[in-house]
Amino acid sequence: MIIVQKASSAFKVGGFIEAPYFVDRDDELQHLHHDARTLSQSNVVIAPRRFGKTSLLRAVESRVSEEMLVSYLNCLGMVDSVGFHDRVVEAVLHAFALRHGRGKRLLATWRDLLKKPVLGMRDALAEIGGSIEGMGSIRLKFRTREVDAQALLESALAFPERFAAEQDENVLIILDEFQALVPLGEHIFSLLKEKMESQKRVVYLFSGSSLRMLHEVFGQEGKSPLYQMVGRLFLGEIPYQFVHRFYRERLREVHACEITAPALSQVTERVGGIPYYFQKLGVSLEREITIHDKKKITTRDIERAFASLLEELSGDFQERWETRFTGQQRAILKALSGGPMSVTETARLLETSPANISYNLSRQTEAMILTKEDGRYRITDRVFAAWLKEF
Repeated sequence: MIIVQKASSAFKVGGFIEAPYFVDRDDELQHLHHDARTLSQSNVVIAPRRFGKTSLLRAVESRVSEEMLVSYLNCLGMVDSVGFHDRVVEAVLHAFALRHGRGKRLLATWRDLLKKPVLGMRDALAEIGGSIEGMGSIRLKFRTREVDAQALLESALAFPERFAAEQDENVLIILDEFQALVPLGEHIFSLLKEKMESQKRVVYLFSGSSLRMLHEVFGQEGKSPLYQMVGRLFLGEIPYQFVHRFYRERLREVHACEITAPALSQVTERVGGIPYYFQKLGVSLEREITIHDKKKITTRDIERAFASLLEELSGDFQERWETRFTGQQRAILKALSGGPMSVTETARLLETSPANISYNLSRQTEAMILTKEDGRYRITDRVFAAWLKEF
């Protein structure tokens, strides 16, 4: 008998977001689960920051890992071919270790291998055999400058298929924040296409938050290295009715607390259907419920929780404001913090010409910082917009 432990918190931020905290996205989860387990299609998930890409990928990982090896890699921080190579190998071996006891020995052997000096590495490789020996040999040749970075990347991308064939397994490779691989050079995308076209046991799931980069890699016929190699799945905000239902059910179940209809509307007016924010607002709200033993949540409670949320995130927003934007981009963002505007309206407010700001509007839209709807631009992150307006 499986015993499900009752959650002690109504909301959750960070880590694995699973039931009962996983809100909506059921259709997307089933879509990605089907394509992975059947090896029918690789996919790329595209969404702005904090829209729940990683939570969705992790949910896919959790479900699919019952049927195949799932190797999750966050590409942030992969600045060179060595880091990419070693993390791909370790991720595949880690997935194998989770499914098979003997995999723990292989994983430990690989980790030990990387710590050895060149001579010790040569001796250890002779005892391993199989695809692990092949990977170790390429890694050794790179250390002794017998092969270059491209050979190391090619070896890493070939490894999942070779290992899967050896172990009679299928493999899902999840590359989260895929745009972070750009510093490795354009050839990584060409190598990836070559492997994807020939691999029979491996399927990929990518995610990214840069429309421009993803368009260049996946979306341009005759130009993009991975054109028509993947299905594309765009994540928007969670529909408000699902957010409202989530709040009502979680507050009743965990705290026996009700929330008024105006308060629910205030939640989505303040944070919309952005998963990170409505979970984090819920955590702030839950703190008040626990401290003051509240049994009903009103709009005043939502406003207090939102003020606490803004104060907590102020340092992060300030750092983004000071380091990520040019002077004109800041001026545009400050103007749009008051609400959506057309390029003409924005230019008029900034006392400049539309042509003078069109480039930065496009660049910020490509970076998903801005969203363009019906000819008007708005700040995608509505909580960041509220911070700009207030501070």
